Amino acid sequence: MKRVVLGAFVLGLMTACGPSLEADHVKTPDELIAEQEAAGAEQLRNQKKGSDYDDASGGQTDEDKRRGWDTKQAGIELHRASRSAESCPESITEKFQKGKATLALTFANDGHVKSATIAPYEADSAIGKCVLRAMKALIVPSYEGSEHTENWEVDLTGGKKSGPGGGEVDPDEKSDKANKK
Repeated sequence: MKRVVLGAFVLGLMTACGPSLEADHVKTPDELIAEQEAAGAEQLRNQKKGSDYDDASGGQTDEDKRRGWDTKQAGIELHRASRSAESCPESITEKFQKGKATLALTFANDGHVKSATIAPYEADSAIGKCVLRAMKALIVPSYEGSEHTENWEVDLTGGKKSGPGGGEVDPDEKSDKANKK
């Protein structure tokens, strides 16, 4: 009798834990992303169909209004990237004339640097590559509108006076100097 009960129990477990109706493989990252994108698109469709969707606002929300070029945040990010670029002279072995590098950074709408030029240094020189790599790595908040170009100077003399037009001090550095007095 124990064998019959035990057999029925094992058979019940096998039926309950048997093959499922799910896919027989682990989903790839591409499959997971596609699934999430489809769910997001469906959620947007449902949101627009819902009664709580405000169609009278003309489609521009407060968030949309704030999506222009953020000068303050861009300045903060440019100063951070400048600090990295200012360390280039210590990280390269090639000799170069110390001075200020003038950069023209063009930002795409997603906030990434689309293109960058450097003067008077050559973009193919060790110092030029290092500075461009540091400055191209920066990301500003995404924005609406046309591409934005920032002209920026990086001090490669050790003076750490990088900024727009050179010599502008980071707001954090101003407060540090004030606290030391």
